[in-house]
Amino acid sequence: MIFITVGSSEEYKFPRLLQIVDELCDEGVIAGKEVIAQIGYTDYQPRNYKAFDMTSDEKFKELVAKADIIITHAGTGSVTSALRAHRKVIIFPRQYKFKEHLDDHQLELAALFTDKGYTLSAMDKEELRDRIIHIDEFQPVEFVSSNKKINKIVIDFIEGL
Repeated sequence: MIFITVGSSEEYKFPRLLQIVDELCDEGVIAGKEVIAQIGYTDYQPRNYKAFDMTSDEKFKELVAKADIIITHAGTGSVTSALRAHRKVIIFPRQYKFKEHLDDHQLELAALFTDKGYTLSAMDKEELRDRIIHIDEFQPVEFVSSNKKINKIVIDFIEGL
């Protein structure tokens, strides 16, 4: 199963990813019956696959655990949830030029995760098609969260004030 998540931004919609996945279903690259998407506050309604707006954290984690592939915006929580569940992740970042976010920080996050070998990234339909077609060849580096290290840095900083 492919699980798509676009996050929960009310201000910034993300129909571009959902439309591209519909097109890839039309083209036979993806079987729509194997796709489910969390579309948040996006108005676009997929034609070829199941979709829902929002769900509980428990249901979200269940969908992540069942998925073979996760296609996600570059929201840190969405990406790290999928990586902690040892799923293959394709990041499709929201982009400022499409008015999908207030800046291009998602491009930077996608590059960071992909450069470290944790994920694949795609910026457009052609790249997403390629990543899906070749996903079986991708062997991600195991993700190790550095939360403890970051927490220590923050605590040390605060205690030093």
